[in-house]
Amino acid sequence: MSHLKDIYELQEDKSILNLKFFFISKGRQDVVKVVQYAFVQKLNGRNVYNLGFDDYDLDNDVIIDHINTNNGDAYKVFNTILSTIPGFFKSYDGSILMVQGSDGRPEFPEHCRLTCRKKCLNECKNHNRRITIYRGYINKHYEALTTEYHFFGGKKDQAQHILLEPYERYKTYDSVFIFQKKI
Repeated sequence: MSHLKDIYELQEDKSILNLKFFFISKGRQDVVKVVQYAFVQKLNGRNVYNLGFDDYDLDNDVIIDHINTNNGDAYKVFNTILSTIPGFFKSYDGSILMVQGSDGRPEFPEHCRLTCRKKCLNECKNHNRRITIYRGYINKHYEALTTEYHFFGGKKDQAQHILLEPYERYKTYDSVFIFQKKI
């Protein structure tokens, strides 16, 4: 992921349990974005961090994860997000990265229907859209990525606990867990 081109310039902010990368999305408007790696829990003695991303409200110092900016630069933004992953593993060696979308929460479809223009009848088409994008990237670049990383897929059970299994390409997962290989 360090090979990605056409990315935005990043500003890094690191603490013991939190790493943020800020950048400005340039398109129809200038929008401050943030990629945040936040500590979640320990798993088998390793720290697990969640990759969070979205617009950033400078005035209130918060991430706004319910807005879809549509600034016309989606590929450059996505490449910028992915380009931060090697930096995460450099900063938090031996940690586990968890990727899941804020649109994967059980309550998301109900909230989406309040403002969505798609007017989905049965299933919300925006539900789990973000993790689908990440899985698509992993599936497309799987051979190259597995030279540096191990992947596990996470599926939620009825109680919303995440059950892990070795990642299978093109299988649907609620989350993806990434471990850096020791080289």
